[in-house]
Amino acid sequence: MLFVQFTLKKIIDAFKEHKKAPFTAQQMGDLVGVSRSTARRYLEYLLEAEQVSADQSYGSIGRPERCYKMAN
Repeated sequence: MLFVQFTLKKIIDAFKEHKKAPFTAQQMGDLVGVSRSTARRYLEYLLEAEQVSADQSYGSIGRPERCYKMAN
């Protein structure tokens, strides 16, 4: 349980440190040192808790990516 709280805190702190910039799950994972899928699970948890919002980012090639941003 402690690991869950520690990782969640790292993700929330990353949003605060980077001035509420939007992040993909891959970017957040790289920033806090966890896998993309782990970061996505935490980001989706924060989305359900209404602490972050999500939007789709469309690049020129490939699938759209979901971007997460701290809620106001």
